[in-house]
Amino acid sequence: MTMTYFTILMKHLEQMQIEVALASETEVGSITTKPRDLVYDCNRFLYIRSGRGRLWIRGQEEELAPGTLCVILAGSSHRLAADPGEVLSIQWCHWHMSYGDRDIYRTLHLPYIVRVADKAAVSSLFARLIEEMPLNKLTSRLRVKAHVLELISVYLEQLPEEARREAPSQELQKIDIVLQYIDEHLADNVTVEDLARQVYLHPNYFIVFFKSLLGSSPIQYVNQRRMEIAKALLIKPESNVSDVAAQVGMQIYYFSRMFKAHTGLTPSRFRKQVIGIASACADPAEEAEET
Repeated sequence: MTMTYFTILMKHLEQMQIEVALASETEVGSITTKPRDLVYDCNRFLYIRSGRGRLWIRGQEEELAPGTLCVILAGSSHRLAADPGEVLSIQWCHWHMSYGDRDIYRTLHLPYIVRVADKAAVSSLFARLIEEMPLNKLTSRLRVKAHVLELISVYLEQLPEEARREAPSQELQKIDIVLQYIDEHLADNVTVEDLARQVYLHPNYFIVFFKSLLGSSPIQYVNQRRMEIAKALLIKPESNVSDVAAQVGMQIYYFSRMFKAHTGLTPSRFRKQVIGIASACADPAEEAEET
C-alpha cells in the first residue's frame, strides 16, 4: 500500500490550508494525582526538549523523552505527565487545517509520536515559530505557516517503517485498486464509469468518495498523473513528444496545450530545460508538432 499511502498524503499536503493559533513553551512537573484529560478543537504539536514522561491518548500510552515530536489531532482526548522526579520542557504549537470533510490522518493511521534525529534543529524551528507568532510584520504569517509546514515535513520524514505497513482500511484498499488501474490505463480513454466499476460503486458516489481522499475529481487526477508520467518520459533521451503523448493517451496538440498549462513550458522546451539540450539542436519536427 506504499504508493496509495503516499499519494493520498501528498495530495492532502498540497491542498490543505493551515492556520496557526498559538505557539509557546511550557514546563510540566511530576504530580501525584492522575492528570486530567485534555481535548482541543485544534491540532497540537508537542516537542519534548528535555525530561521524561508519558502521553496517554486514545487508549495508548506513549513514552516521552528528549527528541519526541507528538502530533495530537483536534478532538483527541489526551493527557500527559512527567515521570517522578522529572520536569518536561515542552515546545508546542496549536494549528488548524482544512481538507474537505474526511480526516485523512486518521484514515492513514499515522502515529501520535516520532523520534526526531536532529533534536537541536527541531527545537530551533520551534523557537523561530514562537518568536514569529506575536509579530505583526507583513511576512510574519507566511513565515509562521512555513515553520509549521517544516514541522509536518520533519514528522513525515521520521515516520517509522512499520507505520506504513499497517493493514489497510477498506477505503484504502479501494483507492489502491483505482490508482493502480489508472496507472495501467493512462494510454486509454479512462472514464469515471470505468473507475467506479473497479470498486463496484455508483459513479456519482465514486466521484465524492475519490475526491474526499485525493482532493480532486477522478478525471483531474488522471490528467495530473498523465502530466507526471509525461515529465518523467520526456527527460529520457530516446523519447520524443509524439511518443510521450501517445503513451499517456492524448493527441499531440491537446497534450502540448495541457503540458504547457501544467508546467509553463511546451514539452520540447521542458526537455531542453531539464536535460540541457541546446536550442541549436532542437528537432524542427517536434517544434512543428506543438505550434
